Amino acid sequence: MVIRKSYAIHQCPLFKMASRKKLAALLGFDLSVLEGLSAATNNFRTFEIKQGIKLRKVEVPKRRLERIHRKVFSLLERIEKPEYLHSGIKGRSYITNAKVHTGSVPLVKLDLKKFYPSVDGARVYRFFQQALQCSPDVSGLLTKLCTIDGHVPTGSCVSQLLAYFSAKPMFDDLHILSSQWGLRDTCYVDDLTWSGERATPAFLWNAKKVVHRHGFKYHKDRVYTADDQKLVTGVMIDGDRIAVLPSRELKLWKDINALGMNEPLERLAAVNSLIGSVVANGQIEKRFLQRLRRLRDTKISLVRQLEVNFSREPSF
Repeated sequence: MVIRKSYAIHQCPLFKMASRKKLAALLGFDLSVLEGLSAATNNFRTFEIKQGIKLRKVEVPKRRLERIHRKVFSLLERIEKPEYLHSGIKGRSYITNAKVHTGSVPLVKLDLKKFYPSVDGARVYRFFQQALQCSPDVSGLLTKLCTIDGHVPTGSCVSQLLAYFSAKPMFDDLHILSSQWGLRDTCYVDDLTWSGERATPAFLWNAKKVVHRHGFKYHKDRVYTADDQKLVTGVMIDGDRIAVLPSRELKLWKDINALGMNEPLERLAAVNSLIGSVVANGQIEKRFLQRLRRLRDTKISLVRQLEVNFSREPSF
């Protein structure tokens, strides 16, 4: 396994990129292809998915553009990131994000509203042109390739990091504010959390002003006292420990108990999904992993049963 080391931003191959031909070579495409894609209006598949009671629009790049996005992502992924960021970094996750805030201390949080659609082309352009110091024409080409309808797409592999870097001036200002108040701070995509003795409504109001000053909107703000159970990026914090949400645990056990009601092929798909859920919950509380061996045994049994059923089907 090759371990890919991170580098300072000035060591990124995109840094001070002044030629569109060199950019095309770096991305592995002819310049004419990049120019054609940048001018096209049908580079994405768009559809809606249901999240709770709301519909969320998803914008996924088509195959050729996706290859370009993957290359850009691989270059951005290796740029050094600050300690407060827990998304888009190997070894960090929504769980490590929550763990930072364990302890019986006050906690405040808020979400950035419609974060990806709010990261517009102007912000993306400034990132390429100012932070990476690319030439204006290179910055313009990269911006057109990495955005849809003038904003960061919601369903691309590059979106998470590109949105972060494009909004980094705001995140850095929030980190400075947090340090001035003596708080622990984390960012997970669009979830912002602070904890410590001075994590108060007064601090949260100052954080909101920073968000507003940078042209973003916020919602879902919440203030917890030191003794409250706290919910951070889907993880329950109870004093010094983290726990799985009771509603999530109940759903898991219901889904496991309902396995026998499905046909073998449906059960196999359900088992695969449950294994993923158990592993995710097991990273929060190890007791969930006790079910893992039983689910894997069930999966092996179902695969064998399906193989037998398939071999018995008549051939024509």
